[in-house]
Amino acid sequence: MYAAHGAAVRAFAHRRLPGELADDVTADVFVAAWRRFDEAPEDQLSWLLSIARGVIANRRRTESRRLALHERLRATAVPDRLNGPEERALRSASISQAFLALRLVAWDGLDRRQAARALGVSVGAFSVRLHRARGRLERELVRREDTHARSASGTSVEVNG
Repeated sequence: MYAAHGAAVRAFAHRRLPGELADDVTADVFVAAWRRFDEAPEDQLSWLLSIARGVIANRRRTESRRLALHERLRATAVPDRLNGPEERALRSASISQAFLALRLVAWDGLDRRQAARALGVSVGAFSVRLHRARGRLERELVRREDTHARSASGTSVEVNG
C-alpha cells in the first residue's frame, strides 16, 4: 500500500503543511492504515487521503490549543513589583487576564470571534472580558501613575501602629 500510494499521500500532506510536519502526517497516515488494514476499501488512495485529512485536522486543532495555552501561560508572567507578594499575585493575575484579551485584539490582530476561539470562550464572553480588561488596565495605569507621582514628590504614606 505504501509503495503504491506513499508518494500521493506525502504530496497531499505537503500541499497543506510545512515539510517536517507533512512527513510526520504521512507516517501517521500509514500507521493508522496499518491498524485498520482490514477496513481498507478497494479504492485505497481515497481512503488514505481521507485518513490524511483527519490527521491534518487533528494536528491543526492540537496546535491551536497549544498556542492558546502558551498565550495564557505567557500572559500570567506579567510582573508587578509595586506591592507585597499576596497583593502582587492577585493584581498580576487580573492584569494578565486583561492584558491577554487586549493583546489578542490589539497586537495579534484577531477579531473578537477569533480571539474568543483562541481563548475557548464564546464571543459574548470575550466581549465582556475585553470591556472589563480595558477598565482594569486603565485603573491600574492610573494607580501606577499616582504611586509614581507620590514617590517622585517624596510623599509617603505612614501607618501608625
